[in-house]
Amino acid sequence: MSLILAMASMALSDPCGMVPPIGVSTGPGVLQRDGVQRTYVMHSNGVETLALRPGFKGNVDEFGMLIPFPSVPEIRKIDDDTFAHIEGAIEPPKMTVNVMDYMPMPVKSSRGGGPATTSVAPTREEALSYNEVAVLKEEAVGMYQVAVLQAGSPKALSRWMEENNYQYPQGMDAVVADYVSESWCFVAVKAKVGGGPGVAPGPGLRSVNPDRPSGSSFDGFVQGMGFRFETKEPVVPMRLSVFNGEGPRNVVYMLTDQPVKISDVPSDLVKRQVSGEQLHKNLTQPIEQVFVGGDPKDVSDQLAALEPQRDPEQYNGVARDLFAGDLLALRTGQLSLAVEEDEKELLNISESLNLRGPEIDGLHSSFMKAERAIAVDGALDDLKELHLSVIDGVLPSQVLASQNLLFEAYSAPNGTGKDRRDPIAPVGPNVMLWTKR
Repeated sequence: MSLILAMASMALSDPCGMVPPIGVSTGPGVLQRDGVQRTYVMHSNGVETLALRPGFKGNVDEFGMLIPFPSVPEIRKIDDDTFAHIEGAIEPPKMTVNVMDYMPMPVKSSRGGGPATTSVAPTREEALSYNEVAVLKEEAVGMYQVAVLQAGSPKALSRWMEENNYQYPQGMDAVVADYVSESWCFVAVKAKVGGGPGVAPGPGLRSVNPDRPSGSSFDGFVQGMGFRFETKEPVVPMRLSVFNGEGPRNVVYMLTDQPVKISDVPSDLVKRQVSGEQLHKNLTQPIEQVFVGGDPKDVSDQLAALEPQRDPEQYNGVARDLFAGDLLALRTGQLSLAVEEDEKELLNISESLNLRGPEIDGLHSSFMKAERAIAVDGALDDLKELHLSVIDGVLPSQVLASQNLLFEAYSAPNGTGKDRRDPIAPVGPNVMLWTKR
């Protein structure tokens, strides 16, 4: 979708997932993609949500993103654990219960007296004149400053971005011109991650030091972004990613009315398809117990204490809230829910006052969790009518260069992806229980 611009080197790479950041480096290193690029897409009844979380490493003073959309999107932060919890919704972890036929031994519990465990836990704008840029809206979203723009030409867009301290990379004019001709808008994003005055750690920036000198390095993920917008057909605009050289591994989680594949992409990249009924069960039912060793009947009196650890919330609750929010937006016809606007306002207040850290973030998370649960109550049942397809692999560069990612109906052979397990998924607890002699 966009391109990295590195002043120290023109070696280009794709550091953050579907939308590479544009980086300006004053040191010898260049911004590089870190890890698999993951994208969540939900589409139903003319509404789409697109979510991503960038990850990068290198010497960076500033970075940003430029993302085209067919209509003006509503923008929000997504949780740091979004993609791990989507994996946990596709295949929830299991609780391993080891039943030992020995005399009970005193074991200190790490969970409030229970058995000891170990776990790892708007409509399209009219065309503009050649030299014109319309600012459709500007807002702060946590660690990002965001502008939604419509431009009459790549030259006008480039000039506006440069005048407003956004980075417009070279080499993408032809593709930008295609989007301009179709009256698409552009979301320009900028953020400082170190070296600038008054820059504080934001969501996901666990190791950022605002006092670092210019050119210091940063490794890791930054705040994820979600975009909800109107579009008749599901679409993922990735055409600009070809400017970053050979494509990385992409994982696209596509939640829609029917199982799908990406058009003009080999069907063997469809690694998993899960019905909405199964997803709903995975999100709401206790995780499965697997018994190893003795007879479970011999420890039945101890099993009740394990029930809190079987709550799926800790393994896929973020995905449940994501799905429920999107489904509520479909029900109500709102691109932005009131609870999402409240969460964004709370985040921006914290950022502006430099009130960040585990304690403050934890308080905000707990408050918004309760508010979100009330807001989306009942919406999750609509998930039963949808399907989730997981497309995983290196997408052909010729497809990325020529078109946005489009989707078509496709049902994978039975059993596809049954043994698939992504390392980012949460791991279930391993429990040891003792039988009595």
